[in-house]
Amino acid sequence: MADMSSQPRKWLAPALCGLIVVLAPLLGGGYPNFINMAILVGIYYSVCIGLSLIFGIGGQLSLAQAAFYGIGGYTSALLSVKLGVPVLIAMLAAGIVSGIAAWILATPILRLRTVYLAMATLAFGEIFVTIVRENRELTGGSTGIVNLPAPAIGSFVFDTPFRYYFLVWALALAATWIARNIIRSRIGLGLRALADSELGASSCGVDVARYKSWMFTIGAVFAGIGGALYVHYLSFISPDSFSVQFSILMIMILAIGGRDSLLGAFLGAVIVTILPFILSGYEAYGPLIFGIFFIASVRFMPSGIAGVLRNLMELGKPIDGAATQKVTEP
Repeated sequence: MADMSSQPRKWLAPALCGLIVVLAPLLGGGYPNFINMAILVGIYYSVCIGLSLIFGIGGQLSLAQAAFYGIGGYTSALLSVKLGVPVLIAMLAAGIVSGIAAWILATPILRLRTVYLAMATLAFGEIFVTIVRENRELTGGSTGIVNLPAPAIGSFVFDTPFRYYFLVWALALAATWIARNIIRSRIGLGLRALADSELGASSCGVDVARYKSWMFTIGAVFAGIGGALYVHYLSFISPDSFSVQFSILMIMILAIGGRDSLLGAFLGAVIVTILPFILSGYEAYGPLIFGIFFIASVRFMPSGIAGVLRNLMELGKPIDGAATQKVTEP
């Protein structure tokens, strides 16, 4: 019979996360740029959720998140500006178009592994930026598109940072719920097996090609919606926001926070967003300090901050009494 006490615990973490999201802007509203940084954290976290499924759980190093981020941003911008599509519908379309692009790309590119996969996805990102810059009539080229409309539900417009914060984090929590269910499902087990050994996973009945395509596509959907959120928040879009540096930034977030957990994606997003702001007063040494911090994190915390916290929690757990009983000889 199922333990009834486990039912409240099942909803404890989601309820706590929701409470933090609601109270955070109220508690931190007195700090300059708090809302702006919280919005960026939410967007980066949403994009890293998808990358965590691909890279952290599935073990496939992809540098294409910037391209899918940009595809989503331009899809939403063009639909809302050129065709007058409501922004929230355009954002949904952004995720769908990014997912379709990833599904088409997955068949040829996911046959590659390790550094070859990374280089191929990197090339795809550079091709995307070049196409955007050369199609000036459609995308505005290097100048970009300005005056993007704000999303709205009826007469309620998300036209202030405070309102936009709740939109971003509502979608981030929805993405967390989806990813959490994937990780705990049979698909998540298959992805972990795939990360250890593709041959071993295949011999155990895991459809390697399908699983890799699914995660590549789901990660692109999250990135596409994140890109749409970003450009409509700025009310501006240009190809400079979707260069390979963005993909590297997402990898850094997972490396610092912990690539194989959603908590790691969140912690990494918080640190990578806030730390440059803290170091902004040290113009000459800020990048150096950030680089040293990143190298030290990778060197001394290979499983990220989330891994360190997980190890500390394991140390705090009581040892099973059966294991501590003294073994006596008959």
